[in-house]
Amino acid sequence: MRLKPHAERAGDGRDEDEPDIPMPSAGDLPPEIAETNGEADEPRYVPTGLAVGAAWSWRMLVIAIAVAAVLWLLSHVAVVVIPIAVSFLLAAMLQPMAGWLIRHGWNRSLASILVLVAGLAVVSAVLTFVVDQFIRGIPDFYEQITVGLSQAQEWLESGPYGLDGEDMAEILANMQTNIGDWFRENQDTLVQSGLDIAGSTASGLGYFFTGLFLVLFSTYFFMRDGHKIWHFLTGMMPRAAREPLRYAGGAGWSTLVQYMRTMVIVAAVDAIFIGLGLWLLDIPLALPLATLVFLGAFVPIVGATVSGAVAVVVALVGTDNGLVNALLVLGIVLVVQQIESNLLQPVLMSRAVKLHPLAIVLAVTGGGFTFGIVGALIAVPLLAIVNGTVRALNRFRARQREIEAQESDSGEDSIDAGEESVERR
Repeated sequence: MRLKPHAERAGDGRDEDEPDIPMPSAGDLPPEIAETNGEADEPRYVPTGLAVGAAWSWRMLVIAIAVAAVLWLLSHVAVVVIPIAVSFLLAAMLQPMAGWLIRHGWNRSLASILVLVAGLAVVSAVLTFVVDQFIRGIPDFYEQITVGLSQAQEWLESGPYGLDGEDMAEILANMQTNIGDWFRENQDTLVQSGLDIAGSTASGLGYFFTGLFLVLFSTYFFMRDGHKIWHFLTGMMPRAAREPLRYAGGAGWSTLVQYMRTMVIVAAVDAIFIGLGLWLLDIPLALPLATLVFLGAFVPIVGATVSGAVAVVVALVGTDNGLVNALLVLGIVLVVQQIESNLLQPVLMSRAVKLHPLAIVLAVTGGGFTFGIVGALIAVPLLAIVNGTVRALNRFRARQREIEAQESDSGEDSIDAGEESVERR
């Protein structure tokens, strides 16, 4: 039995004056919406933004789980992964010199082993010299600390606190008594800890020499056969992916080489100027501190901050006029770091190597928590490789699109030319 027209419109949920709009079919929807609708005429009940957000969410969750699984596996084979990563950095640092020798007629194997041995000799000589200077400077540094403590005691006695000699002697005696009591109460624990440390040191030496052998062995072959190794690895990929991967891998390696070259120059400039300032201010252990600045510069931002803080502390407690010298050292460190960040790095680093400071801090923090000091050292170079590789892939795809567009244009031109010739005939 047919209802009245207004009753039928009310049953359909439409007002009397509302036009009758047909439901769009799947062909009228955008492709991404039509695909998610399932059936062609089935309406969408989930908003587009929610559907897209859900799709992104589960994909990002899968990626996060995969990354966590890879990091977990790497942490269980760190005795192999860390030496390989260190050897990769060393090969990027030494390979340009080996390549120069090879281009001038040297045998590839001979050039690689010569550069590796020369690099080890230079590092050993520098470390030996620095350790010798550190051992020689310890007595003077201890004497300066003693003088500084005496000056602090005099200031406490004559300063605003007004402590006399008896009060100071009582405070020192109480400190000595508390320290002695703590050692006696924890003697067994300290002995057991010492045994544990000795055992871990013995096993640590084994890991150290194993890692050292892997570093030297891998560095040699990376310098000599790095291109062949990458060509072999990419040869196992699908044919369509080989050329893009080889192009991107070469760009990533070039980025790493430029990064390591830049970091060596920046670290040397930091060490020279900060070490010169420490020497002019007659700060104890100036040469070991300059070496610490050089090594710390390879961990961007964090390493420079820590090494500069150590130099400031040594100037504060190891000199007669500690506060003034500490402020001067702090000023020198800040000026050198400003020169580094505003002059050296923008000039020496290309666009593919430049990284945002926030990305550097996050990478160093994540690498440090995962693999310790070595993780903090390799995190930023790894990020630079990823940056250079992604940029290279984008360039490769853009070039492929340009080639395809040119080929299609030339094909259309040839077809048009053929049609015109047919019409003329």
